[in-house]
Amino acid sequence: MDRFPQRERQASSALAARVSAIVAVSAASVSGQSPLELCLRGALSEPWIDELVIVDRGCSPAVAKELRALQADRRDVKLVVCDASWSVADAANAGAASASGRWLLFLDQHVVLRRGAVERMAAAGGDAPAPWVVGGRLSDPMGRERARARTAPLTTWSAFALALNLNGARAKRIGDEAARVSAVSNDFMLLARADFEDLGGFDGRFATHGADLDLCRRAAAEGGAVLFEHGAHGVQLGHGRGRDRKAQGLALFAAKSARSPGERLAAAIAAPALSIILLLIDFVVGRPPARR
Repeated sequence: MDRFPQRERQASSALAARVSAIVAVSAASVSGQSPLELCLRGALSEPWIDELVIVDRGCSPAVAKELRALQADRRDVKLVVCDASWSVADAANAGAASASGRWLLFLDQHVVLRRGAVERMAAAGGDAPAPWVVGGRLSDPMGRERARARTAPLTTWSAFALALNLNGARAKRIGDEAARVSAVSNDFMLLARADFEDLGGFDGRFATHGADLDLCRRAAAEGGAVLFEHGAHGVQLGHGRGRDRKAQGLALFAAKSARSPGERLAAAIAAPALSIILLLIDFVVGRPPARR
């Protein structure tokens, strides 16, 4: 496992970890230049990350063996094993429960951090009212920005807007200030561990999509801030969440957000309606049927 070089940690080893990065891993490879290997290497080379918590969500025996070897080789790596049937939200919660950092960085297994990203995110949240949540900017390997911050208010109708890819906005940075937004993605999200625990973590009923929207909505409802730090950058080398589970998560978000009679009616039909919308979008753009 020498491709994950050790770093000097004499000073930090005696102190509590600043940031614990949590990466939930399902089907993947750690060999060659795979997205997962690049993700882990990026996290381990980030100066502000003192601990890496990897959550094994039903990896193949070969990948699980690689992850166990990495844990055995490094004191700053923890491996948490959960069942493949667990939701992404439950896996993230399990990783957070095993983390020791003051801040928690939730990172998708396909995201490679740019150096200095975590420090910028922590600085953005430093003066924000608690509970605060900070997201960073994601781009694809060609440098095209992925819309991972939402500026419109979070309501039941947001689920339908997200299914239609409406206002998955590019939050504009003003001067040196992080932009205030309604939600950021848990593909690249930082918050204080105490705030995460006070909020009750992610709602494990979200199979894949929607848990981040729900957490941001709850943080804002508690008087906190949701921020988008444009200077914190990561490269996302793909994604692997299917249409059916996206519909499930958005429908659950619609139900939890419903307040008015109209919103409750929309939430009642959200699951089948969102499945049809996403199917039609796939058909129009020529994508093959999504897998679970």
